[in-house]
Amino acid sequence: MNFEGLIPVIQCRQIEQTLDFYQQALRYIIVNKTEDEYGLQWAYIKSDNTYLMLQKTSKLISDQPHSANILLHYYTKDVSAQRQFMAAKGINVGQLEDTAYYIRQ
Repeated sequence: MNFEGLIPVIQCRQIEQTLDFYQQALRYIIVNKTEDEYGLQWAYIKSDNTYLMLQKTSKLISDQPHSANILLHYYTKDVSAQRQFMAAKGINVGQLEDTAYYIRQ
């Protein structure tokens, strides 16, 4: 089982301002995004070979370090095998689910 990549997901209260910073200061472009009646909810952005996801949230984890508001998404071709491997090592893993955005996690 090889990992195919890692994409940090940054939780943002003000996603539009965060996106603007990455676009203006670091030359990121939007690869994909999700909007609803409340505006931008999620953005997948890149600059050269660097990728990030921005996720709008109304509540950040304020009693934790700022790093608690960053998730890491690892990508693998066989998530079921990776889950089995981790469970066999005694790691507490949840059930796999298919998301609305077509990712099994």
